[in-house]
Amino acid sequence: MSKVVLHIGTHKTATTTIQDTFYQNSEKLAEAGLVYPRLAGPKITGHHGLVFAWGRLPEIYRLKEGSRKAFLQIAKEYGPQDKTVFLSSEEFSRGGTSANVDFVEVRKLLSGFDEIEVVCTLRAQWQYLQSVYQELSKNQIPTTPDKIVDPSIKNGIWKDLWIDYNFLLDQLLLAFDETEITFLDFDSLRQAEGGLIGAYLARYCPSLTVEDLETVNGGASNVSPDPMASWMSNLVSPSGVAPKWLTETAEAVLDIDLGEKRKTCIFNKWEFQMLAEHFEERNEALRQRRLPFQPDFAIAGTEGHKVTHFRNDLPHNAWVRMTRRLANRCWNTEKATNAGA
Repeated sequence: MSKVVLHIGTHKTATTTIQDTFYQNSEKLAEAGLVYPRLAGPKITGHHGLVFAWGRLPEIYRLKEGSRKAFLQIAKEYGPQDKTVFLSSEEFSRGGTSANVDFVEVRKLLSGFDEIEVVCTLRAQWQYLQSVYQELSKNQIPTTPDKIVDPSIKNGIWKDLWIDYNFLLDQLLLAFDETEITFLDFDSLRQAEGGLIGAYLARYCPSLTVEDLETVNGGASNVSPDPMASWMSNLVSPSGVAPKWLTETAEAVLDIDLGEKRKTCIFNKWEFQMLAEHFEERNEALRQRRLPFQPDFAIAGTEGHKVTHFRNDLPHNAWVRMTRRLANRCWNTEKATNAGA
């Protein structure tokens, strides 16, 4: 029997790590019955090109044959085979205007398979928003953390990403049966044997373990810096994206003032509490909706968040130390310039 698994993210739930690992090990996975198609070159290991037809994605993701034809080709080749095909792109889980995938059409394009499953990893919203903030920081200076909370709570969406996962479920139910949808908790998967990769292998390729696969990027791709360091460097960056050296300077300062074992948060305690109270209620509603189909599913709450320092906990000394280091860098640059004149 043929099956296609549509892994739709969400963003910042180790999707890139899964994609990089499965791409690198695609031959070994195929031998074990799990097909991970190589649709593009090694620089694009995810299947983002399959979303291109419905979203405003960078041109680099465009597939030569187009999204729809690519879906049809995959269904034609593997639909008659006794294999499981794993298609992965977090861009499938977008909402809003930038990418609103027509899942009804996608399902039709994949109708050559005997079975279809949509799987999505979800994480606590404060973690999710923080990670998205850090990802945005790589290409722009995002809005300040205090301006993220209210729209996320009010609208359930931020930067075209569903923050209220009930809305994501509503979108999926337009095309898929309740039994064809699987939600997984990010924190639970991280604690599984072999981590997220091990958990996904256990579900879709149980004959292999993490030890059987070649590790890519040390087992963690697209890793973000310390959250508070990202926020600090964004605040002091004069214009454009905060350079890597600036974030590293902030991290070095935090090592001294907060300790190397810290776990920081871009939100202050009150913002954190607002997000926790609102979304724990919404996540409980989601759990109740999934209860008949996934009795063990629940998104980890905030009780064990282990945050050691919120944004309002940053001491005055850290800013003084940061300023001195930046001043020292400017002085050294000016000195070198004058010496070369």
